[in-house]
This record gives sequence, structure tokens and C-alpha cells, in this order.
Amino acid sequence: MSTAPEARPDAQPDAQSDSGGRASTSAIDEFLHTPARLNICSLLAPADWVAFSFLRDAIGTSDSALSKQVAALEQAGYVEVRKERSVQALRRQTSVRLTAAGRTAFDSYLATLELLVARARGGL
Repeated sequence: MSTAPEARPDAQPDAQSDSGGRASTSAIDEFLHTPARLNICSLLAPADWVAFSFLRDAIGTSDSALSKQVAALEQAGYVEVRKERSVQALRRQTSVRLTAAGRTAFDSYLATLELLVARARGGL
């Protein structure tokens, strides 16, 4: 179980603004830019707690590969992990959710991507 992890010192939780008040592309969080971590965050964003098994199946990865990425996100302070004994099962149920810092970082990442898409389509 996790105790309030500290945020990564090199994380950029908020999109930086250019002189026009728009998000700057320099705000891309390279840590989240990793496809596996991006997949995890995109599945966690609309939910509260998400079962580890759901994440594994939705992403199509192994337990060990997912565990490694979840541990990295937890160390960065982006997710919280909860392990509980299931009443019906003899094994523990692991669930994951975004922390406030993780949600802020992911929202900032998405805002930056939206800016890039708008630029590519001639909107900026």
C-alpha cells in the first residue's frame, strides 16, 4: 500500500503558457509520454479505482510489465495502489487510481497534445 508519495522533482504538472496564454509544447511530460504509462493513465482518468486485472487486459500486457509501469507511476506520485483481500477470493485484489498530482500531470499532457493537434490542423 502506498503512503502519500512525493511528486517527481523533474515533473511538469502544469502546462506552461506562451505569451498568448496557450499551453506550450515544452510542457510535454516525457515520463508520461511512454506508451505504457500513457495507456495506464488514459484508463485511470475517467475512473476512481481500477482493478489491476482490468488494466492488464485492456492494455494487453503481462502482470510483470504492468507492475513495473505502475510502480514507476507510484514512485513519481502519479498513482496510488491499494491491495485488499477479497471476501470471495483467497487472493488479494490490487487496484490503482490517479492521485491529484497524476491527474494534473495527465490533464496538462492532454492540453499540450491538443495544442499540437490544433497547430497541425492549422488552427493556431
